[in-house]
Amino acid sequence: MDSYNKPKGAIVVSSEAYASRCGDKDCDASVLQSETLTRADNHPWPGGDFKIPRVLAEFVVQVDSEAKIKLHPWPGGDFKIPRVLAEFVVQVDSEAKIKLNEPAYEIKRIEKQIFLKQCRYIATTNKVFFEGYIRKNIEYATKTCSKHNTIAGTIKDTTVHVPIKFYTKVDFCGAHPQILPNPPSMVARYFDEKRMGKDIREADRSNIEIFNEPVYCELEWSAIYDADINEKGKHIDKIPNEEEFQEFTDKSVIYLCIKLLQKQQVCWPFPDKIDHKKKPFPQNTEWLVPQIHDKKYDMPL
Repeated sequence: MDSYNKPKGAIVVSSEAYASRCGDKDCDASVLQSETLTRADNHPWPGGDFKIPRVLAEFVVQVDSEAKIKLHPWPGGDFKIPRVLAEFVVQVDSEAKIKLNEPAYEIKRIEKQIFLKQCRYIATTNKVFFEGYIRKNIEYATKTCSKHNTIAGTIKDTTVHVPIKFYTKVDFCGAHPQILPNPPSMVARYFDEKRMGKDIREADRSNIEIFNEPVYCELEWSAIYDADINEKGKHIDKIPNEEEFQEFTDKSVIYLCIKLLQKQQVCWPFPDKIDHKKKPFPQNTEWLVPQIHDKKYDMPL
């Protein structure tokens, strides 16, 4: 019995001895059906290089109170396609404090993926707001027992979502977002019968609403570089450099390659420059933005 308690080296258990512990109910996996499929021949078919939605017609429908309908042609483009507005790489720094489900003495592996939940462009500001999270699947070793400078345990995992939120200013590469504001509502009033003021019982109004294609993003690729720091570990049975912890700090440097796009109606061949001011009303409306000057003025003391 004394020789049994002395420290020994690792012992390899034979596969037969391990398999004999497995009952019929535990090993229920099997190949239900297997079949080798025969070859099917394919034949080339003439087509094209691209499949682009083409604008067949664009018109304005006029309906009066007598249910009379008139169609008026409206100038537009030949195709409506996703147009690349900008493509850039943004760097995001993140720091999070993560708590595992139970104490661990070593992190074996962390699988990381990036998910974006929001990509919102604010018109006329050239700024895009992003929101998402880093999905981290953490595999770690837990201590079951420790004795004679050895630690034994099991491998477990915890999945956490580390939120990220940031914004960036975009430099557009040639094409710009086409987002038109609604023109202001207008109202016309009339004199009353005595011509002494307005007639509050009668007014003519106009309300025009423009619907724009949204600006959206595509995540081309991502890269994550991180460091896991344990600051509150407890020593395990005085074994050198072995600690047990449940919380650690995760510092991440993230690179995201993002493509900014918008469906736009274009002509063929592409024009060099589109002047929206020459378009008919209401597609020639403009945004009113503050005029900010970089010039600094000397203020008297």
